[in-house]
Amino acid sequence: MILASECGEVNMGTVDVPGEESISFAELLWKLPLFDDLFLSMQGQNVMIVDLYLRDLERDLLRELIEIERTPFPAMLIVSALSQMWIFAVYELLRTWRQRVKDLKRDAQKPAVQQAGHSKLAGIYYQDQLAYLRKKPAYANELDRAVNLMEPLFRRIEALRMNLAKHEVPKLHAVPAMAPGYGRIDGMTGSISWQVDLGNNWVDLVSRRSLADQLKTLVVDKSVAQAAKKRKAKVKR
Repeated sequence: MILASECGEVNMGTVDVPGEESISFAELLWKLPLFDDLFLSMQGQNVMIVDLYLRDLERDLLRELIEIERTPFPAMLIVSALSQMWIFAVYELLRTWRQRVKDLKRDAQKPAVQQAGHSKLAGIYYQDQLAYLRKKPAYANELDRAVNLMEPLFRRIEALRMNLAKHEVPKLHAVPAMAPGYGRIDGMTGSISWQVDLGNNWVDLVSRRSLADQLKTLVVDKSVAQAAKKRKAKVKR
């Protein structure tokens, strides 16, 4: 993969996707509110870049599975391991973003005070976002809409993460999950697919690719922003 940006005259390359046009860094940016924070944006790009890399590995894994007509264990172990790490990264970024929304809404209700003891860089984006929310209180509604649209996907990722990382059923403390970490190859995409134990005889069947596709639709393809505009249009009518 060759990575790049379209910023100014600096040409850092593109992300080459097999069978598709080259993708610029701009097309990997998350369009969620608060991702004007450079460091949140960097993590979002990392998630999308690793997704592109995993799609290559998944395609190769599926091809090998079909060719040898049995599970290609070395390749599957690599894809399975990286897929779990990708899930953890997505979960932590979404958790951090959701907490940022809560913190901003809370702090916006408090009197503005001068922050001391930090470098000019530490917290600079948070302070700018907080100042904007205080100036435009209605912005809280946009933040809430974005969180609500992301909620179903976040909960699925959260449940999977509980199975994979803690070997527990979500929302049921110390209840062991069924076969935590065990995944199979999706016969359509080559992606790793898991049975997520939700407790009380409920199981969610989910593949990494399905989560990645849904995530891309929501945060890169501007579904959150488009949904917000549609709501505003309806209100005006």
